Amino acid sequence: MEVDDPRFTAIKLLRVLRKYYTYRELEELFGIPAPSIWKYISGKILPTVEKAKQMLNIIVEKKIIADLLGRLIRIVDGGIIDLNDIIYDVGVMKLVGLEAYYYFREEKPTIILSIEVDGIPVALSVAEYFNAKVVIVKKRPEASLREYLEYSLMSRDLPVITKLYVPKDPFTGKDRVLIVDDLLRTGRTCRALVEIVKNTKSKLVGIFSVVAVGDEWVPIIEETGLKVHVAYWYKR
Repeated sequence: MEVDDPRFTAIKLLRVLRKYYTYRELEELFGIPAPSIWKYISGKILPTVEKAKQMLNIIVEKKIIADLLGRLIRIVDGGIIDLNDIIYDVGVMKLVGLEAYYYFREEKPTIILSIEVDGIPVALSVAEYFNAKVVIVKKRPEASLREYLEYSLMSRDLPVITKLYVPKDPFTGKDRVLIVDDLLRTGRTCRALVEIVKNTKSKLVGIFSVVAVGDEWVPIIEETGLKVHVAYWYKR
């Protein structure tokens, strides 16, 4: 896996993981003696570039991120999914960004597209790894001279139409767009984002979601024919 200076990235992510895992657990996960992990985290020594790359691969391949997301997701009254402990934790979002980078690095996205509000932290975290632009779809246009593409999204439960707006100017027609979101439940919002991107003449390269709930979204997203990755699938 290629990231800018993997040594420092690995250390930053180790520090995040140390908040949730013991040194003994980290030793078992990475196959690195606990004293060495402590030295990395405390800044006493740096791992080699090759060792750092191995650590980053292990974080994704051993499903450490999925395990952590499973610990942090909260189910509140009425089965509502609360992702606040995930989406608004900068360290956890750095791990999420790594997951997206690992699975979509070959697609080389130049634009990370998401929808306000909770999709914004996801888009920013993912875009940092790709050095890509962030474009946010909004539910009302800003009071400016910018031109917007508009899409009408019908609510599933109530006869309500939500207007979605995305500025035209960030798209050049040569962009490679990765759609990201915090939560996949029905897939309808992601499908709306797919339709919006089609009107920009950009190339869609995939869909990434931090969490997916149930399987209602599966057939809708499969219809897009796009590569899809979910960091944590909560199947109830």
